[in-house]
Amino acid sequence: MVRKLINYQGIIDNLSTKKVIQLMNTLGADDYIEKPGYVVFPTICHNEDASEASMKLYFYENSHLFLCYTQCGAMTIFQFLKNYYETRGIEYDWYSDIYRVILDCSNFNAIDNFKTKKYKSKKDRYIYKEIPELPVYSNGILDCFTKFYPPEWLNDGITKDSMDKFNIYYSTIQNKIIIPHYNLNGELIGIRGRALNNWEVENVGKYMPVQIEGKWYSHPLSLNLYGLNITKENIKRNKICYIFESEKSVMQCDSFQMDNCAVAVCGSQLNKWQIKILVKECHPQEIVVCFDKEEQPPDEEYFNKLYKICSKYKNYADFSFIYDREKLLNMKDSPSDKGEEIFKKLLSKRVRVR
Repeated sequence: MVRKLINYQGIIDNLSTKKVIQLMNTLGADDYIEKPGYVVFPTICHNEDASEASMKLYFYENSHLFLCYTQCGAMTIFQFLKNYYETRGIEYDWYSDIYRVILDCSNFNAIDNFKTKKYKSKKDRYIYKEIPELPVYSNGILDCFTKFYPPEWLNDGITKDSMDKFNIYYSTIQNKIIIPHYNLNGELIGIRGRALNNWEVENVGKYMPVQIEGKWYSHPLSLNLYGLNITKENIKRNKICYIFESEKSVMQCDSFQMDNCAVAVCGSQLNKWQIKILVKECHPQEIVVCFDKEEQPPDEEYFNKLYKICSKYKNYADFSFIYDREKLLNMKDSPSDKGEEIFKKLLSKRVRVR
């Protein structure tokens, strides 16, 4: 079995300035200044309205990097697009809305015999009132990976038993932790990888869909809750659910002495499909949003975002969220990262939304 690594550096190095300008125009940056060696755009990386953004986002042709001089700093185009979507609260699919978009901006298709099938968006399939079903794959496709317990996760409080329970693998050739995603019935619907190469983490992203034999095993993350196939009975029994951002947090909770009532949305957004799945299957009385720490009090922007998420869905169940006012967590920490004792302290002082 021959597997080729995706050459992210090659894609970045072969970005077409003309196509980058076209992309930025599509994203709302109609004004730009083209100079020898660089192009200046409004800072739509962190401003929703381009008309209110300053002209301080530079794209340099020699390094093919963006540099935001007001807030975001240096970014690859992968990081820029993630910032763009997350600033606007837009749910996105990593493959179709980031990878495919960037590949279309690069001349990399024409070199090194790199080819990819024409991507056709699947989003239109999921515009239904009922919760749509996702394609199911054979578990046998995971046989190409290795059963291995990454020290990075063992040191983060995830036990070998938990990794076995959640069917975690490792890809030697890609240097990624392999995270299979399952639906409520325990059927495989997608595969994500947690990159361990520092360059890839910093320039592309920690979590991405996995490619096997030229096929991407991505799925719309908004149509599933990671870990619910394993934790649903605990949620039913305890009548509470803890919603985290990442798969890792669900596995950390599995090592706690308390029942594991956790699921993950695999991002920083919560949507109606995920709420409907949870309520229909488990009927929780309370749903606690346990997203990663993004600010230090007295700042309130992230507090208001979490409050707004809970307010939007409070008719489905009692909603609350964890907000660290006592500096028990570091920035970017999940509420589960410091162990069960700290998680319980944060939980005891959660913000209840009425």
